[in-house]
Amino acid sequence: MVVRWITGIIAALLLFVAGWAYHLASSVVQGRHDFESQVRQWVSERTTIQEIEEIDEYRGKQSYAVVTGKNQAGTPVIAWLTEEHAIMDRLDLAVPKKNVEEAVKRSYPQSHITRIVPGMDGEQRFWEVTMEDQDGRFHYLHFNLYTGELLTSYVLSPT
Repeated sequence: MVVRWITGIIAALLLFVAGWAYHLASSVVQGRHDFESQVRQWVSERTTIQEIEEIDEYRGKQSYAVVTGKNQAGTPVIAWLTEEHAIMDRLDLAVPKKNVEEAVKRSYPQSHITRIVPGMDGEQRFWEVTMEDQDGRFHYLHFNLYTGELLTSYVLSPT
């Protein structure tokens, strides 16, 4: 009898945890879908981008939706978007993302790149590379978008 009660309580707890995990996961997925829908609307209303290749988000002093794609002429372009502003630039004039990734892998072979996103701070445009080293520290490197020059770097410890 006691075993049935304990089994029932454990089953109820597992069901509750599974439901909570499902709710959490679905709300995160819905939030990402809402973000992408809003960004697609901004792109169609406020940019010359005809073909979207990637939608990302840069979070610095100001947060931007970052969209890379091509305009009607087929030129690679990038847009940094907020509710109020849309700033565009040509991506074909930038150092390719792949080149930045390869240079970072050569310079930091023991680290794992977790993210590369175009960032912007005022008039400064850069590639922000986020990587984790073998000690669990996160490194943030900012490379000039057009020259590839290292602008800034900082490290955050996990504790």
